[in-house]
Amino acid sequence: MSELAEKLKRKARYLSYRTKNKNKDFTLVCQNCLGGLIYSVLDLPFTSPTINLYIEDENFVKLANDPVRYLSIPAEPYIEEFHDPVDPSVVFPKIKVGDIEICCLHYKSCAEAVDAWERRRKRANLSNIYIIGNSWNCHENEDLIRQVAAAPYPSVVFTLKEMDIPGTIKLPGDFWKTDRRGIVRPNITDEKPGTHKRYFEEFFDFVSWLNGGEP
Repeated sequence: MSELAEKLKRKARYLSYRTKNKNKDFTLVCQNCLGGLIYSVLDLPFTSPTINLYIEDENFVKLANDPVRYLSIPAEPYIEEFHDPVDPSVVFPKIKVGDIEICCLHYKSCAEAVDAWERRRKRANLSNIYIIGNSWNCHENEDLIRQVAAAPYPSVVFTLKEMDIPGTIKLPGDFWKTDRRGIVRPNITDEKPGTHKRYFEEFFDFVSWLNGGEP
């Protein structure tokens, strides 16, 4: 299939998502970059500060279970150049929101990350919150995963293995791997080879979920 045909199919699919979506003002509290992509696919403004970053372990558990509180707290600079302990070549700023550390992977500085967080948190709809987590940013800790999945908001957690935890969705297939930093590969936001879809579109009905149905 030609590149033009692929682009047209993608455009038509995105238009279908936007037409079906009835929930136009929601805040996604997301553990990784998926949330920002969903806003973009639906052509909606970023009404959440959890864009272009990731949040690990207990930090995300706290945010998922009390987002109204944390999204009411101004962010502040924390570490200007944090070196990943597993791969020191990966360097990014960290900011703090209360006692939560935010890994701002796609930002150049704490100032840039704080500015983006503040701008977007002020748009948040605190009466229409959805939670998206994943097992790899919880380092496969089932207790943490259970706490995210049980957050008092519509919640979904993507996992690498089957778990007897309501609200979790195992990534389908056996080709998923983790890199040395523990991050799943391919990324669920990557485009699946030979298709015009990103991986998450095949196993996460985010439009149905945002409309109050099953994910």
